Amino acid sequence: MKKRPTRSVDWKKAIARLPKAARADVDQLWDTSGHLPAAQVEQLLGQLKIDLGTFMMQLLPVAQQYAVVPVSHYQVGTVAAGRLDAKTGCANLYLGANFEFRNAALSFSVHAEQAATNSAWLHGETGLHALAISAAPCGYCRQFLNELVDADQLSLLLPSDPKRPTVYSAWPLHKYLPEAFGPAALGVRGGWMDPELCTHDLVLAGNAMQDPLVATAFAAASQSYAPYLTDTEHHYCGVAVQLADGTIYPGRYAANAAYNPSLSPLESALAFMNMNHPRRTPPVVTRCALVEVPTLASQLSATQAVLASYAPTVGLEYYTAQVAPAKSRQATNAKRATRPRRT
Repeated sequence: MKKRPTRSVDWKKAIARLPKAARADVDQLWDTSGHLPAAQVEQLLGQLKIDLGTFMMQLLPVAQQYAVVPVSHYQVGTVAAGRLDAKTGCANLYLGANFEFRNAALSFSVHAEQAATNSAWLHGETGLHALAISAAPCGYCRQFLNELVDADQLSLLLPSDPKRPTVYSAWPLHKYLPEAFGPAALGVRGGWMDPELCTHDLVLAGNAMQDPLVATAFAAASQSYAPYLTDTEHHYCGVAVQLADGTIYPGRYAANAAYNPSLSPLESALAFMNMNHPRRTPPVVTRCALVEVPTLASQLSATQAVLASYAPTVGLEYYTAQVAPAKSRQATNAKRATRPRRT
């Protein structure tokens, strides 16, 4: 019989806090990834006889186990619910946790709310129903969440009784961010996760697309969210990281009307990797590629800095793309781009 990989002590403690009927299903996340499909959620809610929000609150201690916090040692967990199924009232659930980098400025840290919403986006969600959080979101995250296409309908679930952590209050995001500044203030209709704002026709020259890593980064750039001009062009960009086991994880740029809460493509990729790579083996990055449409807000230097902190022996592979001309947007690889260079 194959021996089951050993769970950490803290993981076991978090699982033990769940109702018995949910433990086996949630414990499997150690070997798979940090999200639960709606069908499985529906089944568990039926067995537990609880509402979706209560189950999300129960999952928070498990979400916290994904935290990478070498600097602060402060774990934050979140659980994001995708859009509700009209028939079942259930949704896909995505765990999130904060992610920090050794020997790098804390401004590069990924907040738990960002990790959960980023994971939902990269799994194909086009909006969120609710977000459960183990502590009230900071101002940075409130501004970040305000960029969502359905920010007006997003509910934040927070613990309301210190003695009973699964008892929660649910309030709309805008209760925590009155008189908010968002996409509409800059003339953008819609917002982050809106498919119409996350679909771009880009072109890349040469044979680079034959490399699965580059092709993944290019696809991520083509699905990035960058509705704001940075100089004369939109800053479409994406990253892909490859692990020692051959697994490739994408990362997309998610811009923000206030700029600073924007999520860089490498932060997106590493957070997505952290939340979706099986816990049984530590991820080891062996390659990293950045594809971007160059603007005055290039991601090159920031990506180099974060990569040097997280994987100092890995060189960044850099490619520039172009927006396809209006008359040939259906054509691919029709325009010339600079040759890749290892930095």
